Amino acid sequence: MFVGPLDHVPYWHLHAPNGAAGWMYLIAFIATAVAYLTLIVFPRQSWANFWFAGLILPLLLSILYTFVLFIGFFVPNISSPFEFFSLPGLRFLFAKNLLLLAGFLDLLIMPLLLAAWMARKAAQVRMPYIYLLICLVVTFGAPGTGFVLYALFAGLGGKWSQIARFDGQPPVNTSPVFARSGD
Repeated sequence: MFVGPLDHVPYWHLHAPNGAAGWMYLIAFIATAVAYLTLIVFPRQSWANFWFAGLILPLLLSILYTFVLFIGFFVPNISSPFEFFSLPGLRFLFAKNLLLLAGFLDLLIMPLLLAAWMARKAAQVRMPYIYLLICLVVTFGAPGTGFVLYALFAGLGGKWSQIARFDGQPPVNTSPVFARSGD
């Protein structure tokens, strides 16, 4: 059942999680908030911007996302992945708690990966911390806007050419598979 615009009364206090999906939602949100706080406090530390916020937590959330998405399709009224391709189809999918949770997890994972990337690149090009801080805080709530701000700050400081140079460097500690001897 969909709530009409006049039927919904907003509430501004916390509610206890309802069921497994509610607990997964709460735990994922808190873990993501901790990752953002870690990026804010330790933005130039690789354990924070690569390992924790850039790999470990996004991977755990992605595993949960995959599980929730798969199970959510088979909850009665069985859904089809093709329903992602229309707005009414999305509305139908997100009426199911597990698929709504999967959508929310996706909205946590991708911006977190972006924030971790921004922190790593800001460290490489020595972007002033205050600029990165603004971008990280905004990215948590409005990821697209956070990236726009990052792009502006990097562009105004002439950092995009440095970022391109860092990303364009081939690894120096490897050789092509066909060139290795003894295999």
